[in-house]
Amino acid sequence: MTSRVVINQWQTPEDAREAGWNALVGAEDFFLSPDWMRVLQDSAGAWMGYLTARTDDGLQAALPMVRATLDSPWSLGRTDLLVRHCADEGMDGAAEVLAGFGDMERLMPSMMGGGRHLGRTRLMLGPGAGPETAHRILEEAERVAAAEGCRSVCLPYVDATDGVQRAVLRERGYLAHESGQFASLTLPGEGFMDYALALPARRSRRVRSERRHIEASDVRITLAPLDPADIPRLGALETRLFAKYGMTSWDPKRSEAVLTAAAERLGDRALVAKAVLDGSIVGFGLVLAHGDSWFAHRAGFDYEAVGKLPLYYELLYYTLADHAPRHGVKTVHYGIGSTDAKVSRGCSLSAQYLYVKEIG
Repeated sequence: MTSRVVINQWQTPEDAREAGWNALVGAEDFFLSPDWMRVLQDSAGAWMGYLTARTDDGLQAALPMVRATLDSPWSLGRTDLLVRHCADEGMDGAAEVLAGFGDMERLMPSMMGGGRHLGRTRLMLGPGAGPETAHRILEEAERVAAAEGCRSVCLPYVDATDGVQRAVLRERGYLAHESGQFASLTLPGEGFMDYALALPARRSRRVRSERRHIEASDVRITLAPLDPADIPRLGALETRLFAKYGMTSWDPKRSEAVLTAAAERLGDRALVAKAVLDGSIVGFGLVLAHGDSWFAHRAGFDYEAVGKLPLYYELLYYTLADHAPRHGVKTVHYGIGSTDAKVSRGCSLSAQYLYVKEIG
């Protein structure tokens, strides 16, 4: 006899943790951990909820949800803007989905399922969970979305390898298109030189030259836990990065809110690779630790001060390769975007797919 599936809704990540959520959090699921979801709930300014599915055999599935509106500033994390972006980028199937809906505002507000991060947003399923459980928890997500005034449900970045979830979403009538490529780097050896020498010969020479360029400059590089005193400067630098890529309305206070919550909730698991020139921070990369993995999450630069120094690669790749062995880290996850740059530094890719369903 099939065990009865009981769905529960929780209002806080702490409630979800008490319900056994952590049992489903895998090695690549840092952004689905209760600690990180608390960071988001403290800083996102959006409705968030958490669903779990339990049978007599224990917790079988879990799904975080966040309500996105036309006022939400997440350009790659809300349905209307993400579908348009993917269509503009020529991603497989996006133009057809955009044409099918026409006015994308008809889908807003939209309930975003699987976490509010860029890559591998997913319904977490336990080893014994099958399609029936996935159907039940997604059915409840659609009900909750309607109750919260949403016009659609969207899982923006479902990994190509997530066969059960993708099949169930298709069966439930979700439309899909490619939404990005998730990049991860497996670090070889014991530091920067082993990493550099593992790259193709021409790229290896380029990478070692870039490191020498940094070493010959007056910039000093460190990797240490996030210092709350640095947060206003880091928020300003991230805002400059966003402005460079056309996101000119970003308020640095939003960056500061996330960084402050990360410092408070994660402690030493929130690390900052930092570049300092003449006493001023001119670049940073935020790295979040989970098991034997790091997740590169945010960055920012003073472009006038940096000039042509390859600080992006130094902070997000070379410094991490140097420090990873002493932290027991084997893999760095970089998420989506800047695909060519990531592949050029040794990353492997996994395709991501947006799934969306109009409701109500």
